[in-house]
This record gives sequence, C-alpha cells and structure tokens, in this order.
Amino acid sequence: MRTLFAQALLVSGLLSFASVTAASGHATTSGQDMEWMKQQQQALQQFMNGLHNRTVQLPPQQEDLIKRLQDDIQNQQNRQEASGKRTFKAIYFVSLGLPREGLLPALRDANHYGIPTTVRGLVNNDVRQTASAMFELAKEDKNTGVQIDPTLFSEYGITAVPALVVTCPGRYDVIRGSLPLKQALEKVVESGECADTARQLLEGTR
Repeated sequence: MRTLFAQALLVSGLLSFASVTAASGHATTSGQDMEWMKQQQQALQQFMNGLHNRTVQLPPQQEDLIKRLQDDIQNQQNRQEASGKRTFKAIYFVSLGLPREGLLPALRDANHYGIPTTVRGLVNNDVRQTASAMFELAKEDKNTGVQIDPTLFSEYGITAVPALVVTCPGRYDVIRGSLPLKQALEKVVESGECADTARQLLEGTR
C-alpha cells in the first residue's frame, strides 16, 4: 500500500508539472526537452489508466496530501488559462539527488520566500526512485515540494545545482552554489540587475 501511495503521489504531482511545462511554450525550449516531457506524460498517463479500477484506502494524512496535489493541479491549470504564460520573481534549481541534510533546509527556505523549486527530471530517470524521494520529503515537511521542468534549466543556462535565478523585465541574475537563500538574495540586492525583485522577496517575509 505504501508503494502504491508513493506512485499515486508522484503521478499526481508529475502530471501537474508536465502539463505546466508543456503549456509554457518557451521559444528556448529544446526539442530534446519537449520530447522528454512528451514521453513522461505518456508513461504517467498509462500508469494512471492502470490505477483506474483499483480501490485503495489511505490514511487521512496521505489522503490530505493527495488532495492538496490535486488542488495544485487545478490551480495551475486555472492560472495557465488566465495568463497563457508563467512568470516567476525567482526560481530555485536543485536536484533530488542532493544530500538530504542540505536539500530539506533549502526547500524550506524556498517555501519561506515563496520561490518555486525546480528539478530537471526523474531521479536516475526512474519513476519509483523519484516517487520514493518525493514521499520521504513530504513525510519530513508537507509544505516542501518541487516541480519538474527541464525547459527552465535550458532557458536560464543552468548546468549545475543548486542555483538561484532572480528575474525582472528583460533581465535576470543567477547566483550559483550552496549559499543560504537569504544570502543569495542579499547578493542580488547588493550588485544584481534585478535588485528590486530580490529586495521585494526579502521584505515580503518580514
């Protein structure tokens, strides 16, 4: 049952993330990224179809987590229909393969500043390993989460993680390395082109 829950949790989240990335339509998205997303959507849809006729009783806490993911899917779809294109004040790039003692605090910091956290793809290109990693993170802190979007890595030229991107009209700053997010935002305030955006993010948590 626990394995099935982890798979269902992953499917709910990844179908959401795949639909978001496919709808973004960035001009800089590579053909390889688009093909990857298409393959993941097909594989995940097949998995969902396999679960269609199966009844699973889950503990209330796990039911709540799935409900929250489903609500996120609907909210993202509504935002896409309203705006047609995503905009971010900042994006935090990580990997689920980072050591847990560094990854979890980083995810909590990103949530604190309202910065979406993004990974390039599946852990070792394996659905079950990714499901396990997401499930363990959710057990530690239900408010942490990641989206999967290889197009953002391509768009901002991110080749190593962690990295923070802060955006402003027509420009962006990249802070690379394992700095705490507060320090990374302060660096942008001090010398970045998008200092105003970084300042807003810092002041928004006071």
